[in-house]
Amino acid sequence: MLSFRHLAATLIVSFAYPCVALVAQPAQVLGKTQLSELKIAVASAPRTLNPAIATDAAGARILQLTHPALLTWNNTYQPVGLVAQGCTQPTLTNAICTLPADRTFTDGTLITAPILANWFTQLQSNTLSPFTQLKNVSVTALTSSTLSFTLPTPTLGFLGQLAEIPLANPISPTVGAGPYRIDVQDTLGAVTLHATQPNIPEKMTFTPISDATTRLLKLKKGEVDAVLNDLPPQLVEWAKSQGFPVMSSPGTSYSYIGLNHSNTFLARPEVREAMAMALNRPALRKFLLGNLAEPATTLLPPTHPAAWHAPEEPFDPFTAENLLDDAGLLRGPDNIRFSLTLLTSTDPFSQRVSQAIQSQLQAVGINVQLRPMEWATFYDNVKKGNFDAVMLAWTGEQQPAFYFHAFHSTQIPPVGLNRGRLNNPEADSLTTDIMAATSLATQTQATIATQKVLASIRPYLPLYRRHQVLITSPQVSGCTLPASGAYTGLITCRTK
Repeated sequence: MLSFRHLAATLIVSFAYPCVALVAQPAQVLGKTQLSELKIAVASAPRTLNPAIATDAAGARILQLTHPALLTWNNTYQPVGLVAQGCTQPTLTNAICTLPADRTFTDGTLITAPILANWFTQLQSNTLSPFTQLKNVSVTALTSSTLSFTLPTPTLGFLGQLAEIPLANPISPTVGAGPYRIDVQDTLGAVTLHATQPNIPEKMTFTPISDATTRLLKLKKGEVDAVLNDLPPQLVEWAKSQGFPVMSSPGTSYSYIGLNHSNTFLARPEVREAMAMALNRPALRKFLLGNLAEPATTLLPPTHPAAWHAPEEPFDPFTAENLLDDAGLLRGPDNIRFSLTLLTSTDPFSQRVSQAIQSQLQAVGINVQLRPMEWATFYDNVKKGNFDAVMLAWTGEQQPAFYFHAFHSTQIPPVGLNRGRLNNPEADSLTTDIMAATSLATQTQATIATQKVLASIRPYLPLYRRHQVLITSPQVSGCTLPASGAYTGLITCRTK
């Protein structure tokens, strides 16, 4: 990432809000019927829909519908035109974007280079903005349709960063250029979007309901049209038995336990290795996820050309015990070697996973105290790095530059995303090489080397990649399911 629009844990916010019945009177579209309103039950509400500062997954996914970026990723992880007609990077210190002549924001304002230069300048001056890649970049309008970025240092792949920054009208940032505009967000977090173009669902309402069973019961009652993700396997099987269409596909989200290296115990490499061997990941995937998950072998999308697939740590509690004994961390009279806290959300599924992890680590003498928090408090603590260990997930489709922002010692919060406070000279050197690379070949080489070093350092203990799952009403068809979990796949939904 750096998928700055996708920076978030997928652990879930606790809200409950009843949905209203589907609105009738559809219009004919391409042999099927266009939905007047598509109601989707999701696990979490967006923390903010401010495109300048949104970093949580729920907010970023909605902003993809309302505030698309200049560019987007194609199937081979190359940035191609989205709002922009196209962008090029003729040198490592300069990028040029060409805008279409007639593209407008949803309020009718023509999208021009001077207006977008103003927006990027606003992001640069906003101390809460996560788009640190814009720091010290000079953004100028060469013509009304040509936007220039002059970079302070040579940066390979700057265009990829432009694929992650939502665009907004600087005069009114709630206004974007997407197929939807934000209509209303109620006090309980439900968001209603209104279409700005034909032949797509006229309205979409995303209603946050933390309890997965409640979400499916609302689908059964016809109060929602779709339930997206964050479902235990038992409920997925129940939905199938009830005749609901179920779509599932491997996803790009990366679930892991983040470790804080400022903790006296977790700073020791033998402790991190022992913890990795104490985790029975195949059992987590089989019994808690119903095999609707894959091993988390790389932070990059698995098919990315720079992805190195680390072998999964074997489940070996005997060796874990020996490592801890050799480290002098012997079991005390209470049979405990040491204690730490694991920060989690209050989502029921996340709680089940955290309890299983607690049990597995307890078996080798590590006392894990679970510390569940409501979303706002949880996310604040995550962003500040206030934890011993934390159960999180990166969503979206990360790119090589992510490794610098997440693991370089200069990127410790509040500056960057190194929330575990890793300070390792070798990781610093390699992630710097990623950013300084002058060709894709050298960047790929540095990225693979970085992944190999991080696999031995273990700043994260990878858990799994959950599948994307969409369950719809039998009357809804045509939806797609992006591997990233993006809501954009819902645009194609129709009624039968």
